[in-house]
Amino acid sequence: MMTTYPNLAQMGVQNPQEIIGYTLYQASPSTDVLKIKYQRPKGSFLPVTRSYSIGRSVHTRMIDSGTGKTEEVYEISPILSQAVVELDSIVNDKVSADELKQQILAEIERMQLDFTSEINALRQLVGKIK
Repeated sequence: MMTTYPNLAQMGVQNPQEIIGYTLYQASPSTDVLKIKYQRPKGSFLPVTRSYSIGRSVHTRMIDSGTGKTEEVYEISPILSQAVVELDSIVNDKVSADELKQQILAEIERMQLDFTSEINALRQLVGKIK
């Protein structure tokens, strides 16, 4: 079976036509986390976001030839690097500047609600301290 997005398919990503965005961050020196956001059909039980933890490759590099001192260097996975290229092509094909602005504003609103609820929960905990 031939797929347009072989690296995403190799990572287990299904339904690339529903992808609307992604974020990528380094959780630790040896791990990257890719979070993919989907626009699911109404009534779908599938999650709106999925996260994938991908290990980084480790290389040892000589930093001082006189003492033989080395250090470990972590590099992004080649599959992840190519998957990001595929994700960029998916997202860029779908998103105009106005749509991107709306997505960012919606994400800010969601984060504000989460942040407000967390603050309220902490205030309640403080109120219980005697």
